[in-house]
Amino acid sequence: MKPSFKAQPPSTSFDPVVRIWKSWAPGKCRFFLWLAAHNRCWTADRLAKRNLPHPPLCVLCDQEEETIDHILISCVFARQFWFIFLQRVGLGFLAPQPSDSNFQDWWRWASSLVCASIKKGLNSHIISGAWSLWRHRNDCVFNGAAPRLPSILTMVWSMAGAKGIPP
Repeated sequence: MKPSFKAQPPSTSFDPVVRIWKSWAPGKCRFFLWLAAHNRCWTADRLAKRNLPHPPLCVLCDQEEETIDHILISCVFARQFWFIFLQRVGLGFLAPQPSDSNFQDWWRWASSLVCASIKKGLNSHIISGAWSLWRHRNDCVFNGAAPRLPSILTMVWSMAGAKGIPP
């Protein structure tokens, strides 16, 4: 006789799991988003909690304390990036607004507004875009680079295979 086990619903659910792991984005980008969604990226706010040296303000906009949500969505530089990046694929209306402060909430909202046929592509673009913002931020922090929208747009477009699209 087979023992009967009743399937139990998971005790917690993690909203972005499907958007992250079922996308077409490269694995390194998906892994970064997984870390970001769990607030495991070494941003100034996390460094400060551990009394480690950190920049007082965001290196991209020099306006606010750096958090992962700030880097990915609330930073003026990030909002400009998202507008240009999404506008190039005809989805500029999904760009984050100044009132948006939580990356996961914005991503959930943006993903809910598109039809199923382009949802996976949009999620892949958002993941690649977020990873490119993080890489550009790291280049500014560790290599002294200046924040430049053309360089991050070139990076993300070449990664997406859209090399013919000008930054």
